[in-house]
Amino acid sequence: MKITTPKYNWQAYKFGSISLCMIMKNEEKRLRRCLDSVVGLVDEIVIVDTGSTDSSIQIAESYGARIFHDPWQDDFSRPRNIALDHARCDYIFIMDPDEMLSLDQHDSIRWLTRIKSVAAFWITTLNYCNAPHETGYRSLKGKLDPTGRYKGYTPSTKTRFFKNGLGIRFEGVYHELVDYYLVRHKLQIAKTTIPIHHWAHEFSQATYQDKKDFYLRLAYKKVREWPEHSQARWELAVTQMIYGLRAEAVLSIKKAVKLGYTGANQFFAIAKCQYLLGQKADSNYAFEKGICKLYPNLTHVDIDKKPLTQLVEGA
Repeated sequence: MKITTPKYNWQAYKFGSISLCMIMKNEEKRLRRCLDSVVGLVDEIVIVDTGSTDSSIQIAESYGARIFHDPWQDDFSRPRNIALDHARCDYIFIMDPDEMLSLDQHDSIRWLTRIKSVAAFWITTLNYCNAPHETGYRSLKGKLDPTGRYKGYTPSTKTRFFKNGLGIRFEGVYHELVDYYLVRHKLQIAKTTIPIHHWAHEFSQATYQDKKDFYLRLAYKKVREWPEHSQARWELAVTQMIYGLRAEAVLSIKKAVKLGYTGANQFFAIAKCQYLLGQKADSNYAFEKGICKLYPNLTHVDIDKKPLTQLVEGA
């Protein structure tokens, strides 16, 4: 009796290869934690260094990373795109040195490479902090983050995992994203439930004033390059508010609103700045406008009582 065994198509079970692409500068304090979290998942590590003077490069090389050098030019997209140019695998995974992937998520990432109909995937970042006043803050409900120091986080979702070879590029010198490219080229995007752990505040490599100066400079540069981009105007406004430039922030928010960025948060931000500037009547109106954006069925104020152009007058 002849026994035959079925012929399995092993190729059908093959996962795509993954390039980790990263940029860095002076990240020796946290780089090992990040790279340890992807060992066994990624097939190569591509890092563009923008001017490290500590042991970051030596640490990265100990993990087998391919290092490329590009002096910092006030543009986050530039080094990220250089890393993409050198990626050799089927898929690209974007992380930063102050982030970490849980080991139990490796299989979830691998399975994304078998979804051939999707070009890119949104992944949510858990930005750990102890700041319940921040917009979008979520408590960990009695638990702590993986470092045991933070009680909550603010989530942010963006594309971090995508197919290589489609010409996908980062855009924006500040708050850079590939999402602009994906939407413009109508590439299929899917959302995942995979979390990335992020600690933005644990190791400050500069003074708080240095950071404010740095991000304000980039925000102005982004607006110069994208003068009619509503989100760029909003990002500038947020940076100006952090810097204490309240009058300037009001003008930037009004310009963002005029360009179509008309969520409740924009009106609340205008209200806060105007209140701090002593413009109480204008602040109250902006606040009411924000409430009506959140709860359009409320009737305590007529949302059309004053035209939108009156709110953004002078923008």
